[in-house]
Amino acid sequence: MFEKVLIAIDGSPHAARALEAGRDLISLSGGEAKVVHVREATVYTRTGALPDENRDEAQKILDDALAALKAGAVTATGNLRTALTGHVATEILDEANEWGASVIVLASRGLTDLAGLVIGSTTHKVLHLGHIPVLVVR
Repeated sequence: MFEKVLIAIDGSPHAARALEAGRDLISLSGGEAKVVHVREATVYTRTGALPDENRDEAQKILDDALAALKAGAVTATGNLRTALTGHVATEILDEANEWGASVIVLASRGLTDLAGLVIGSTTHKVLHLGHIPVLVVR
């Protein structure tokens, strides 16, 4: 049923739990995994958009997630994307649609604890804007 599992991460402890849940789901389904990490960028009028996280830090988060999946006997690919602040959910959904994901796995909260009291704003947007199943991990 869940042959293509997209796991969205942000480097938070919550995302580590989502990665574990995604790994377990892939092990059960025999499917394939793709990990996506979206760097947020803030817009400055004269300089354009500047990422809040540098590329090396973002790539390390992605590489560490892929290594954790490999250690759990799951083969996965990864993709690093950039989005303007507030548009991370759209990038996650675009990645899911482009890859043909059958489910998205992500944490209920990430690095921005103030963004949502019970559920993170990115997770909330993915749930409401997406058209495929979403597994939210607490």
